[in-house]
Amino acid sequence: MIDTTLINRLKILAAKEKKIKQFKRRINVKGKIIAKGKTKKGNITLNVEKSGEEYKFTIIKSHKERYALAERLQIGRSVSISGIPRFRVIICTRLKALEKGNANGKQSTLESF
Repeated sequence: MIDTTLINRLKILAAKEKKIKQFKRRINVKGKIIAKGKTKKGNITLNVEKSGEEYKFTIIKSHKERYALAERLQIGRSVSISGIPRFRVIICTRLKALEKGNANGKQSTLESF
């Protein structure tokens, strides 16, 4: 009989490495919604702009909570969104509406003082 402890340990390490690589590939964006639309199959697409770059996320209708939140969101609203890049689209894995909004890194002066 062959001792398979080393092979089993290598399988576990390879699975951990694969999981780490999946998290590294995820795209995390905090920005404003500039466009909203629907696909042929009824999924929602959100175009999010962050510091001049535009990202196109797709929210699949089988993800009920994210889909309901995406339907309620309005253009110009700030969101925090992350997703997994697939062929030509980024599939949304997390969607959260931000309360304060995105400042876009610009300073503003206080007029009342």
